Amino acid sequence: MSNTTDEQRAYHLRKMRTRFRRLDVNKDGFISRDDFEYMANKLLEYSKMGEEHAESTRKAFTFVADNLGLKSGVKTPVEEAAKEASRQMMSMAPAKQLAVLHSGHNALFDALDLDKDGYISQEEFKIYFQVIGPDISEAEMQHSFNTIDENKNGQVSREEFLAAAFDFMFGVEETEISEVFFGHLLP
Repeated sequence: MSNTTDEQRAYHLRKMRTRFRRLDVNKDGFISRDDFEYMANKLLEYSKMGEEHAESTRKAFTFVADNLGLKSGVKTPVEEAAKEASRQMMSMAPAKQLAVLHSGHNALFDALDLDKDGYISQEEFKIYFQVIGPDISEAEMQHSFNTIDENKNGQVSREEFLAAAFDFMFGVEETEISEVFFGHLLP
């Protein structure tokens, strides 16, 4: 996006830093496949999900890790991952943005839909936030869920999730979704 301001670029980078700091669930300062395996295992543990859904959740997280190019044994510093993601996302053509969004975030939606009913419930959302943001309060989590749940029916549809993900991942303006999609933005 050649017409973005320095402030917009800085804001987008802050969102990507928040994203990768939250996804660094083992808090070693790196993004790796281990983080995604840990997220899957914690989601399964917290949700007490049966084996029939557990394997599809593991596969969804593996797909997201693959989509990010995370190979076994490779670690990328969080700051480097954030800068590269911001650079790539801000330079993508709109059609490529949609392709990237649908590829990675459909898989993430599937991973978070723990009961596989086609929606993310408040409880499923809460479990995910327990994994990626133990510092996020119950009130913040509820606000995030309510913001993403545009039609206010108490569940997040795939369409609502993808719209929120698109705003967070590619938007350069400060929006409420950007402030809550991965919990509050980190400094």
